[in-house]
Amino acid sequence: MPYPPGHHKEVEKKIVQSARKLFNRYGFDQVSINQIMADAHLTRGAFYNYFDSKSDLYARVLACFFTDPNWESNWEGVDVDLAATYLGPANCSRISFPPTLQRHR
Repeated sequence: MPYPPGHHKEVEKKIVQSARKLFNRYGFDQVSINQIMADAHLTRGAFYNYFDSKSDLYARVLACFFTDPNWESNWEGVDVDLAATYLGPANCSRISFPPTLQRHR
């Protein structure tokens, strides 16, 4: 039985959303395809029906960040005061990091 119309796009969207969340939380090098697919509730084998590699997926995540007007403008776990006119080093207090990220501040 064939998948319903729009299935491919919906699954691709789930993969991109999971990757975005995990890349933001742990970084590109610390996230595996297995973790991304588990978070999306999909099998690893399905990944290659949508992307050629993890780098290909990362490029897609970045493209969404810069081009999709509906993409959220903050990272999970990092709150940014978007009303701030300048977020340079002197104004880092306007960005609040979760405790797991504070050690690098």
